[in-house]
Amino acid sequence: MSISKYRKSATKDVRPFFEVAKLEECLEDAQIRLFEGQEFTAETAFTIEEQDVQRLTVAVRPNITEAVLASASIPRAKLVLAVTAVNPFLKKTVLVQRTSLKSDVPGDIVIGSEVLEQLGGGSHMTVEVALCLAAGLKKEPGKPFMQGHWLSKKTFDLRPPKPTEDFDVEATEDATWKALGFPAKTLYHVEYYTGFNEPTNKAQPIAKVRIHSDVHKKLATDNVSKMARPMMAFLAAEIPCQLVAASLNEWKDADAPEPRSPLDAFLKRLKRLDPGCTLADLRRMAETPGMPRLRALLHADQESVRKVVEA
Repeated sequence: MSISKYRKSATKDVRPFFEVAKLEECLEDAQIRLFEGQEFTAETAFTIEEQDVQRLTVAVRPNITEAVLASASIPRAKLVLAVTAVNPFLKKTVLVQRTSLKSDVPGDIVIGSEVLEQLGGGSHMTVEVALCLAAGLKKEPGKPFMQGHWLSKKTFDLRPPKPTEDFDVEATEDATWKALGFPAKTLYHVEYYTGFNEPTNKAQPIAKVRIHSDVHKKLATDNVSKMARPMMAFLAAEIPCQLVAASLNEWKDADAPEPRSPLDAFLKRLKRLDPGCTLADLRRMAETPGMPRLRALLHADQESVRKVVEA
């Protein structure tokens, strides 16, 4: 596990609740622990290596002080602390715990293995701690009033290593597949744009991935969590193969990958599996019909065999 260097670029939410300003930063010192025996940390972005997924024992420590609650203009009995976990790929959210603050402030909140299973193992997960209204209040200027209004929150992002730049994932219905010229029950398709060997640009994704809406929906349901992991491992290996094949003409004559490009990151990923792998080796693998060795390396990286056997 390593602390990631990426940072969110989203602008800060404007909260017009000036009468409860003291509560806005009450979760600023919230912490997370990813593995048993590890120290809690206030860092918010982490990269989870494949070999570390099975060791995840995630816990959150809110660190809300009694003094802050006592000084707030809203009775603490009207407040709840909610911890949620989200898999953004599956668009699935699990409410881990909802605790009233009318008595003691909760200590460490553990995100159990059953939650991690529902969210694909936990390596692609966002954990959010939020202070919310437990019930609706009378409308007053500068105060929250709607049940569920959040007053303070902190988010922790867990992500797998990224072999390429982010791309859109779109659930696609039968009619849309037909309109695109594909069979109605197409499993997935990668629409490559450009930029595989260019420095990454957050505003310009390099591709869009379409997944059949039935499969996308099935992956997000509780009762198929054991099926979801091998399917996601399969897609995580196959999609990069499609990107490499589609972009080959852009980089096949390059002497070296452009720094901070998806190609550069992808080659570094391959070097973890095969330390002697060079750009020339990748080119040969990409030019081989069916790319059998490249696919083998990526499926090994995703531990696809283990995930199928354990499903």
